[in-house]
Amino acid sequence: MIKRQYTLYLENKPGSLAEVSKLLAREKINIEGISVAESTDTALVQIIVSNSARTQKALKKAGISFTSQKVSVLVLRHEPGSLSGLAADLAKAKVNISYIYATAADDQSTCCVVIGSEFLDDVEQVAARRTSPRRKA
Repeated sequence: MIKRQYTLYLENKPGSLAEVSKLLAREKINIEGISVAESTDTALVQIIVSNSARTQKALKKAGISFTSQKVSVLVLRHEPGSLSGLAADLAKAKVNISYIYATAADDQSTCCVVIGSEFLDDVEQVAARRTSPRRKA
């Protein structure tokens, strides 16, 4: 599924994430996915949220610097080899993965994987072929 991801440019200091998550919670916006990368002064916070329109409005009103981009959010089996198979199929299709992040709880049979790529439609097609029932020859 293609979703909108927001990249927030926050000051790299204690409390920055707390402030943003409180702002979104106050607006009844659920954070469905998150990844944080840091540099000396800036924290790059990538979030996928339950309501894009309200998120944009809230971030603008709060004066938080951000960009947005589309990403592919896939559900994979939570087992060894799932990511390897997907990555191999994407490579065969000549689709480059710009970035990826994922997580799953130990008691879950599936996990969510977020993929950034220049070719999201191709990512979706490859993933759909992997999950569709295989026909017997």
